[in-house]
Amino acid sequence: MSDSPCPVGFQFVDAPALYSAAEARVVRVPAGLLRKRDLLTVLARGLDFPGYFGWNWDALEECLRDLAWIEHPRRIVLIHEALPFQPDWDNRATYLSILKEAVAAWGPNQAHELIAVFPERCRDEVLSAD
Repeated sequence: MSDSPCPVGFQFVDAPALYSAAEARVVRVPAGLLRKRDLLTVLARGLDFPGYFGWNWDALEECLRDLAWIEHPRRIVLIHEALPFQPDWDNRATYLSILKEAVAAWGPNQAHELIAVFPERCRDEVLSAD
């Protein structure tokens, strides 16, 4: 386990399935996602992405950094049961990079707060992603 400081907006817990967030829109990202389309579908449905969502990484980044269509609650929590994709796949690195930038763009003093929750066992990989 790493002693790396945890960036604001990231949480690591022993049991993501038991994690709850009051007054938040919660999207649960299940374990075992191996296809980009499956991950994008979970996020698009859970966050009610607008009809113009383009089903690619650029569109995901745009939507996660916008969220204007979500009026309430303003707190969004993405709970990951595990990391999607295989460890050596580019899709995993791309997703984590997009998520890190999106989480950093939001915070308690912004229009929304985006929080990403991962299992504790994923801490080192998540924090070391570029």
